[in-house]
Amino acid sequence: MRFKTITLTLFLLALLPAASQASTRQLSIFQADQQIVGVSQAARDATLAELRALGVDAIKIQLTWSEVAPRTARKPAGFDGSDPADYPGFPAFGTAVADAQAAGFRVMLALSPSVPGFATKARGDTFGVDRPSATEFGRFAEAAGRRFPSVDLWTLWNEPNHPGFLFPQATKAKVPYSPRLYRSLLRSGVAGLKRSGHGGQRILFGELLPIGKRNLFRKNTMQPIRFLRELFCLDSSWRAYRGRAARQRGCTGYRKITGVNGFAYHPYTRPKGRLAKEPTPDDATIRSYGRITRALDIARRKGRIGGGRLSVWNTEFDFQSNPPDDFFGAKLSRIPDFMSRSEWIAYRNPRVASHAQYQMIDTPIFEPSDRGLWQGGLRFADGRPKPGVYAAYRLPLFVRLRGSSRVEVWGAARPTGRGATVQIQSRVGKGAYSNLRSLTVKNVRGYFTARITVSRAAKRQFRLSSAGHESWATKAVSR
Repeated sequence: MRFKTITLTLFLLALLPAASQASTRQLSIFQADQQIVGVSQAARDATLAELRALGVDAIKIQLTWSEVAPRTARKPAGFDGSDPADYPGFPAFGTAVADAQAAGFRVMLALSPSVPGFATKARGDTFGVDRPSATEFGRFAEAAGRRFPSVDLWTLWNEPNHPGFLFPQATKAKVPYSPRLYRSLLRSGVAGLKRSGHGGQRILFGELLPIGKRNLFRKNTMQPIRFLRELFCLDSSWRAYRGRAARQRGCTGYRKITGVNGFAYHPYTRPKGRLAKEPTPDDATIRSYGRITRALDIARRKGRIGGGRLSVWNTEFDFQSNPPDDFFGAKLSRIPDFMSRSEWIAYRNPRVASHAQYQMIDTPIFEPSDRGLWQGGLRFADGRPKPGVYAAYRLPLFVRLRGSSRVEVWGAARPTGRGATVQIQSRVGKGAYSNLRSLTVKNVRGYFTARITVSRAAKRQFRLSSAGHESWATKAVSR
């Protein structure tokens, strides 16, 4: 998935909710599977220590169904999909989960495709995403729940509005089909987790990508808001499908979706990091969390999903960087600002429960086609920290002009959290930095906001210093 950043507009600033209603306790989620799962003990310990030093709260681990199940095209004789002992790949993940929890992290397990061959319609495939069996997925969820009793944060599937993770997206007649598939997978997955004793815990659904195609084809991505409407069997006017339209979508006799208590989302930005307006109202990048919450609230009011107002969990997010990716990537020097602005947007929305970073280390680029992989890490493929990017994750900083001689400084002392001492510093031109204010952070996640009077505010660069570390330097933006 690949949508990344360029500029925040004044219009965007006006759209955001007031800071007084901020999501001040949002979790910091990090996914670094390649450095945590299936690696040596020393390598995993080093990664966990680094994540702890960066102030990460929770680690997301992709528990890929086909990686842990028997790798056969047909179900093995005597195989019990609900029995964790029948999954040869569970031990590697078990070690990773146990070590992460022992290091003090909360673990999120994402029950994800691809699908073992015996659980798809495309018989003979060793792996796949073609019309996966909801029954088998429920058994897999039950087995995972039984194997990992200490995990209390679950999320179901990965980007079901992408044909690479759920196929087909539409029928040959261009009727949406992936929402129907996912509806069955979701119900079955929740039931499996309940059978394993996890029913009262945090179970998320969605994991949608943020931008899709207008036209429906079997291999086109589906716009997230349209996907949600179809998931809840609602038409473009948010009315329940009836008659032939309902039958085509498997919506006849629709039953309220229950058992979930949060919505997982991948709010990537436009290509190369643009935070500009999305292509259509049915798309929603990080600038448009409100579109997601509105869709969820309408569905709840219409009795399509149970429970109270759902929180939104950012469970996958980063910015593709150039270098190394000169096709998809945003200019490396701009990414620290993009990162902080994005987290600031999330912080200011009371419905947002988490902010995520996907990958620690870039996927190497050996051939031009490798640019289609992932280069959104905090480090280059050779392990070097990306200039500014690494610092921006540890100490995010966003500054707004509130007048010619007044600024609002928002940031986070992520590694230390509550009790951290932060120095807000500034300079004009290339002179030395001087301290503007010293403050002690009171927020448990390390967030703070300060308003400061300072001359020539628009001409200054600002940075943070805390616990021996410095943020990158940034200028204040107009409000």
